[in-house]
Amino acid sequence: MYNSLLSSHDRIYNFEELDFPTEGIEFTVNDLGSSPAKRPYIAFNMVSSIDGKATTYEGKLKGLGSRPDRLLMKRLRSQFDAVLAGGTTLRQDAFIPTLPPELLEERQKNFSRPQPFGIVISNSGDLPSNHRFWNAGRDLRIAILGEKTPVEPWLNEKAQIFRFTTQDRQIDLKQVLQMLFEKLGIKRLLIEGGPTLNYSLIAQGLADELFLTLSPHIVGGIDNMTVISGAGYGLGGGDLPNLKLRSLYHHESELFLRYKFAP
Repeated sequence: MYNSLLSSHDRIYNFEELDFPTEGIEFTVNDLGSSPAKRPYIAFNMVSSIDGKATTYEGKLKGLGSRPDRLLMKRLRSQFDAVLAGGTTLRQDAFIPTLPPELLEERQKNFSRPQPFGIVISNSGDLPSNHRFWNAGRDLRIAILGEKTPVEPWLNEKAQIFRFTTQDRQIDLKQVLQMLFEKLGIKRLLIEGGPTLNYSLIAQGLADELFLTLSPHIVGGIDNMTVISGAGYGLGGGDLPNLKLRSLYHHESELFLRYKFAP
């Protein structure tokens, strides 16, 4: 579906078009010869300027996505079992993966839960207690923390807490994904940043699709975040991930791209 005009926002990215697999993706959790486990099918949703920036003035996560982009973000969320973001995203953005009423009828045709889980992952445990993210209630909110991450009492009341082993102060993402699939039944997982979480998953081969909105703006600031950010030269070398374009829509000068990560 290439070079298609985005003429009606409620007709694209529906359940039938996305057609995500639900049987899980086999992967190896560790290097110790363990039997293959299963993880959710993982897609990323990002918006960037023409020069690849994900933030604008003073590093804020706003000013790039248009109204159609925001509508499509909500629609895309409606087709996943859970939406995951990092702690930095929660501190800087109004990340609230709760679906509006107009999307619930279609979702209920294909999902047992009327709302996706909202998940935040944090190495530090530094999470804003007054964020509206927590208003959905403990049944719909999950906090992924390190095994020794300190927790303030309020978090136990707002979210289900799961702890995982860490290495170099980084949570073992493979263990997290195995738990989400096997224990919580999450078959389709949407990642909404930030750049470091995006990089960590993609660098470990834990990526299946990428939805990228290309905003017709140039930011240019060296301190502004990019959509994917790793240390040093990042994924440089001869092992760069290959992506295949699956669909392309546009609305005026804004592009909505869907890519598949090649095996």
